[in-house]
Amino acid sequence: MPKRLLVLSDRIGRDEAELGRVLARNFFYSLARSADKPVAITFMNEGVRLACEGSEVVDDLQLLADADVRIRACGTCLDYLGLKDALVVGEIGTMDESMGFVFGDGDVVTIG
Repeated sequence: MPKRLLVLSDRIGRDEAELGRVLARNFFYSLARSADKPVAITFMNEGVRLACEGSEVVDDLQLLADADVRIRACGTCLDYLGLKDALVVGEIGTMDESMGFVFGDGDVVTIG
């Protein structure tokens, strides 16, 4: 069954910000090089930062996109954070697309 990732933060965990960024960086590095890849990744809230200029995981996300993983960043989130012009990997998504993502076929794994 296909897996899809919903990424809600630019780090994994809440208490230690720097540790959370290291974990996110290591997670996407490993995911990009794994045989088991999700079919899609949707970034929302602070998670959109990972697909934007300056992110340490942009190269890993590009590897995933090159492997046909569909990558989408929430347009509302990008607008709110002033990052719409900074998106480097993936496409800008709508809330309707996000709803389809959450309620589509396969499991949704939330990272955040």
